[in-house]
Amino acid sequence: MLSKGMDARCGYRMRRVSAEGTCPMDEDIINEVLESRAKAMDAARPEAVARVHARDKFTARERIAMVLDEGSFVEYGVLAVPANKSMSGPADGLVQGFGTVAGHPVGIASYDYTVQGGTQTALNHGKFDRLLELVHDRRWPLVTFADGGGARAHDLAGSQRGLTGRWGTFDGMAVLSGWVPTVSVVSGRSFAGNASIAGLSDFIVATRDSAIGMGGPPLVEGAMGLKLTPDEIGPAEMHDRVGGIDLMVESEAEAIDAAGRYLRYFLYDLPEGESDPWAERIRGIVPSNRRRAYDMRRVIRAIMDRDSVFELRPTWAPQLITALARLGGRSVGIIANQPLSVIAGAIDSNASDKIARFVQLCDAHEIAMVSLVDNPGYMVGRPAEEAGIARHHARPIIAHQNRTVPLYTIQLRKAYGLGPAAMGNSYAPRDIRLAWPTAESGGMGLEGASLLVNRDRIREVERDDPAEAKRLRDEWANEMRERNSAINAGRRYEFDDVIAPEETRDVLIAMLRMTPRAPLSPIKKHPVDAW
Repeated sequence: MLSKGMDARCGYRMRRVSAEGTCPMDEDIINEVLESRAKAMDAARPEAVARVHARDKFTARERIAMVLDEGSFVEYGVLAVPANKSMSGPADGLVQGFGTVAGHPVGIASYDYTVQGGTQTALNHGKFDRLLELVHDRRWPLVTFADGGGARAHDLAGSQRGLTGRWGTFDGMAVLSGWVPTVSVVSGRSFAGNASIAGLSDFIVATRDSAIGMGGPPLVEGAMGLKLTPDEIGPAEMHDRVGGIDLMVESEAEAIDAAGRYLRYFLYDLPEGESDPWAERIRGIVPSNRRRAYDMRRVIRAIMDRDSVFELRPTWAPQLITALARLGGRSVGIIANQPLSVIAGAIDSNASDKIARFVQLCDAHEIAMVSLVDNPGYMVGRPAEEAGIARHHARPIIAHQNRTVPLYTIQLRKAYGLGPAAMGNSYAPRDIRLAWPTAESGGMGLEGASLLVNRDRIREVERDDPAEAKRLRDEWANEMRERNSAINAGRRYEFDDVIAPEETRDVLIAMLRMTPRAPLSPIKKHPVDAW
């Protein structure tokens, strides 16, 4: 029997529009699809939306809309529903698809905390795996809102597996490392598998009120017998302090903005950039007194384009700054020692790891690098050794030696021992090695070097006249400092040039313009270390 309004002449073609338009689709099945899709939209879920807004958060769909260009979102899997028929939940708790950011395609996914706590199922894993396959093949960045409670245990058992990609979720995220930029936003509770997606991403931005952990409260209680809240297990402030996230912000809106800002450094360069007001004061940043500290962030601002500096992991290993920025419009990565830190820019195990991972990130995505050098070398002594400096110190050196993107180094003041090697300022491939007139170099701190060289003489004098011994030690240190001054090092061609601070920006921009951004390699160069 034909449905009401059907034309018997259409036969099998009743589900298609004929060339003459005489056999339209069945309105009932069209409406069923449209109604099912509409039920997944926020407008059909006012109570769930109200609960989200009551917490000063955004819905999964609102988040995606805030990242993407207006009207660009193409959704995948909107009709998906929980396999457990006793449950309901639009899109099975995962809104995903593709859109554009400033006209550039990206993949995007947002777990929906209003659907079973944003948990993961066999079906929505399959959706996400499909997304991973496509961003890999198209080489598009991926943004994930990773709030959620991990596996939906009562749904996974015996549930169907939907259309999937060629990897599982976690394997696929690992495959993307070093191939496409990956971003995770955490603005609520992210545990187990959801937290793993964040941990497998290049960049994690989290709100202060969020929590991240490999096991949530139920799993911790079951495994360890401890009753803990999410904030007791993995508060964002803790992760920020130990380097587990790249940036902590106050609100979800700030997190979404940060995700978009980060992406743009990888998506495109600008034709030019405006200098920062600090550029006019750059000569006054480094004090003439070599023992006085200064803030390297001011130097960075003075060299880079105005309002373009985006710092990563600012509170972890604070003696070392890593940041993305623009220089003459071009995206660059910055590594810089921070003399203002409590250890005066010395490089410990954490700073070594911070440098190495950032070098890998920039190199994987063909982002040129700038290194601002002022450090007394690697940390030494028992605490440093207990923290693993004997092995960790090698990581930045290995990363630099295997890097192919341009590196421009500027030595502002001290560079002792192997410290310059960690910054790419020794034997690593680099396109130009510059120094400011205040630079000084040595195999170790010059005071210590003068003591070692003249140790016997100083000890002999010190027995009778400690003041004279100190005078001799200082005199010999000053002689050594003069031999190793920037201008004398330049005369020995240890630097490509010694320049005035105000020349730095123009020289670097000129170098960048002569070295266009390389196309992405058709073969992955290397992954980006998770830590």
